Amino acid sequence: MTNNTLRHVRLLGIGLMLAGIGFPSQAEAGLGKLWPFASKKHIKQQVDPVSGRVSELEEVNRQHSARIKDIDERTQAGIQQARTQVEAADVKAIAAGNNAGQAGTAAGRAYASVGDTERRLVNRLENVENYRAVRTLQVNFKPSQTEVDVAAFGALDELATELKGSKGYVLEIQGFADPTGAPQANVEISQKRARSVVRYLFEKHEVPLFRMRTIGMGATNAVKDESGHTSRVKSRRVEIRLLRNDATEVASK
Repeated sequence: MTNNTLRHVRLLGIGLMLAGIGFPSQAEAGLGKLWPFASKKHIKQQVDPVSGRVSELEEVNRQHSARIKDIDERTQAGIQQARTQVEAADVKAIAAGNNAGQAGTAAGRAYASVGDTERRLVNRLENVENYRAVRTLQVNFKPSQTEVDVAAFGALDELATELKGSKGYVLEIQGFADPTGAPQANVEISQKRARSVVRYLFEKHEVPLFRMRTIGMGATNAVKDESGHTSRVKSRRVEIRLLRNDATEVASK
């Protein structure tokens, strides 16, 4: 064997040792034989562990790849879900903004309406102060009588004719009694007398109810006669005061 051949054999042996494959023993390779011509059994014993290790590493690598793929898929799914949630949140935010704008507009209208209502109320309150008494009509009653007497129809008819088609007026209708009865009884009978006048004007002449205000005064403000004594006949009465608002009357015309 030449020197070059021996040198190649030695280099091959060193390479195999570095790769983890050792030289065979003399019993395995045969005494006086070179290593490259070792038995197949020895080579298989040296190579199988390496092949098994390689297979194990390949399996580990496959498992790692599968895990990485699974993690990547779950990550992408999570990112997509997050994007979907963000988009849904954006839609809700836009809708909320639109609703807020509409609510602001509605609130502005409500404030404007409140302001307008307040102005009208102030005007009405101011107009209340402008009412003035124009005339007073008195209707008398007999003892214990609560219904309007026929003798009073003419005066009530004349008043209703004057008010027909008018605006800006109020009728204050106050009922009274003479002081002979009990105070509570006098209040009740005076209330009934005032309501009877309202009923007559409404049923006979359709005077609006909202223009008539009633109250039972009982035996208060009893009427005195010329001698200064209480007149029972004149105290059993209903006083009807006609109040007019000049501003409302002019506006209606």
